[in-house]
Amino acid sequence: MTHDAEYPCAFELKLLDWERYSPNEDTDIKTVRSGEAYTLWVKYCMDLRVGDSILYKSAKETTLVLEDIKRLIEELQQLADGSKDEVAFDPIEPDFGLVIRHLSESSSVFDVDVWIDFPNQVSHFYGGYGPGLYFWVDASDIERFASQLGAELHAIGAYITEKEER
Repeated sequence: MTHDAEYPCAFELKLLDWERYSPNEDTDIKTVRSGEAYTLWVKYCMDLRVGDSILYKSAKETTLVLEDIKRLIEELQQLADGSKDEVAFDPIEPDFGLVIRHLSESSSVFDVDVWIDFPNQVSHFYGGYGPGLYFWVDASDIERFASQLGAELHAIGAYITEKEER
């Protein structure tokens, strides 16, 4: 996410693939033995950029729950179309935090505050602090970011392929 793709600050969130714990894992995509819904995870990486410099790049691939990604995309679309004034995204696995809000009621500009949980990136311990960026975007930038995330999610394909279903 950045403004006009040329603004000096950017948050990159790249969805990569499904998290699979074992290539031979026999999973029922709908439920697990307890009857609870099966939780699907998507691997991703991220970075924070300022100009041509990378302020922070993921120390590892990490994961987001599928429902969190879908919620983020939906809330970004609502923010872009004006049906929502703020998004505060704290995923279940908090490797990063993202808050986007209108600067004022009469403004078409949004503040973006994003931070990376550095301790979780390097030691799997949630510390709640690390590098961050504060910058601004407009509704078209938010819409573009939501579309990119949606396209990346679609591109990783179905969790269970036809070949696996047989």
